[in-house]
Amino acid sequence: MQVRLDPAAKRILLALLASPKTPAEVSHIHGIPITIVWQKIRWLEELGVVRETLAFVSSSGEVRRYFEAELPVDTADDELIVDA
Repeated sequence: MQVRLDPAAKRILLALLASPKTPAEVSHIHGIPITIVWQKIRWLEELGVVRETLAFVSSSGEVRRYFEAELPVDTADDELIVDA
């Protein structure tokens, strides 16, 4: 099955290809609302192209979750299609 990614999901996936990030970091970098980032990350996890790599409780008591993209993802096209 092939899935076309919308622009927000594509930006999130490409950000997570570069290095693991928290949804808050992705939201800040790309100006995407945090709720949308969380929705897209969960959807990309269901597709099997993103996974949680680290979760810990910070000194302030906040749970921080880092996600990264699973390789390979073909970024050669203007339109990103994921095989799921």
